[in-house]
Amino acid sequence: MSARRWPAGLRWSAALTLALAAGACIEDGPGEQPDDAGPEAGEGTPCGRGPISLSLGVGNPFEARPAHDFVIEQGLQGGFHIDVSLRGQGALDPDHVDIQIDLLDGETRIARHLTTDWLLHIDRAGPWCDYPRARLVLTDGEGGLLPAERVEALVGRTLELAVYLRSPLGDGDGRFDIVVSELIRFR
Repeated sequence: MSARRWPAGLRWSAALTLALAAGACIEDGPGEQPDDAGPEAGEGTPCGRGPISLSLGVGNPFEARPAHDFVIEQGLQGGFHIDVSLRGQGALDPDHVDIQIDLLDGETRIARHLTTDWLLHIDRAGPWCDYPRARLVLTDGEGGLLPAERVEALVGRTLELAVYLRSPLGDGDGRFDIVVSELIRFR
């Protein structure tokens, strides 16, 4: 049994009619948005909504350090470092974050961690997002590693940690006094 075929001109006409009818049913986008739409107004992001607040901790999963006490550890290549984790809550885009962390001893920067266009970990228990580990390698300010005797002198001291987060949806800055509680060396 042969199928009945439509004339070519009629097939194209029917196809064009169907395409135009389907196109008329499709909306071009969300339409006009009210002036107060967005993360600041309550829509939220996976990291929360509103102004960005930052907290310090260690590890993954994030373990808060409310006393801001951190240890200095000796690295495998002979230097020393402090590992810090960040938690951000507020209007952050977790898929595109620039992170800068400076460790200051008085006016002298002794470590910098810089990461651009990074992904934050979305915490399902949130709404907040975590940056699981920033390794701050201690330096002498002239491109070299901080000498061991200067590292030892930091134990028990209070240092300043300056944190800057930048994302398309919002920015968060924080300054924290941290205490170096211990120096862990290789044996």
